[in-house]
Amino acid sequence: MSGNSLMDQLENLSKEKKAMLNRLRRVEGQLRGIQRMIIEDKPCYDTMLQLSAARKAMQKTCILILKNSIVECLEENTEPDVDNMEKLISALIDIAPTGSVEED
Repeated sequence: MSGNSLMDQLENLSKEKKAMLNRLRRVEGQLRGIQRMIIEDKPCYDTMLQLSAARKAMQKTCILILKNSIVECLEENTEPDVDNMEKLISALIDIAPTGSVEED
């Protein structure tokens, strides 16, 4: 097996990237649960409640990924790439919740 296998890459990820992947796995699990609710014909309210929770979890994951990208951009460059920073900030604004955000 090559030294650059997916498993090796996963083991060598930073703490921040592992946290991102864990969040995405939780969202993936939520989405599978919602699919199961639809198949099992669960009440609409319950399904919508779970969809809302999954959407919020995905939104928080997007914000986390963008925050980490901004930090990396600032740390890695003595002169940050202004165009890239503007794109990241614009993306952060686009996905930011309109109300208050509950902390984990």
